[in-house]
Amino acid sequence: MNVPVFNAINGVAQVNRTLDEIMILFSNYSPLFFVAALTALYLYGVYRKDKLFRYAAADALAITLMSLFLGFVIGIFYYESRPFVTDHVNLLTPHAPDASFPSDHSLGTMSIALGINNSYKVFGAILIILSLLVGVSRVYVGVHYPMDVLGSYLIVLVVNFTYRRLLCEKIRGLYSKAEEYLLKRIKRI
Repeated sequence: MNVPVFNAINGVAQVNRTLDEIMILFSNYSPLFFVAALTALYLYGVYRKDKLFRYAAADALAITLMSLFLGFVIGIFYYESRPFVTDHVNLLTPHAPDASFPSDHSLGTMSIALGINNSYKVFGAILIILSLLVGVSRVYVGVHYPMDVLGSYLIVLVVNFTYRRLLCEKIRGLYSKAEEYLLKRIKRI
């Protein structure tokens, strides 16, 4: 199932130059947009003096870091070759022939999207849709199989669920203490 779905998505590559360019942009640069969105959310919370915005940003950052760490550990123990290493594909962007599973781009973007969605549904829903497009784009440009992307999303769902049930209040408490400490230090200067 993995290879036929990959072939169906990647097989469309190099048919329409405009679509190829859009997918390359999504594939390569969307994580920067997600980081910018997370930073903007945090800075907006600073500007508005609203702790809830800052908590949402801290939650999303914590979920992202945990998901990426878990993905890194999985990548150490389970190696899946990238599609262009083992098959002839329409490779639209250069990439190192390292482990394909899980997709870091999919992990990172969906982590930020779900982290923000936990507090702000509309903004989070927009980011979830964009993250799904990132996942499709990674297959389209030939650097991931569909299961690499779906596996990444599953990892993020598990981390997000665990974070919300077990860690959210603890991380927010640590964040509050760190913020208070830093504000006291800044006031002394």
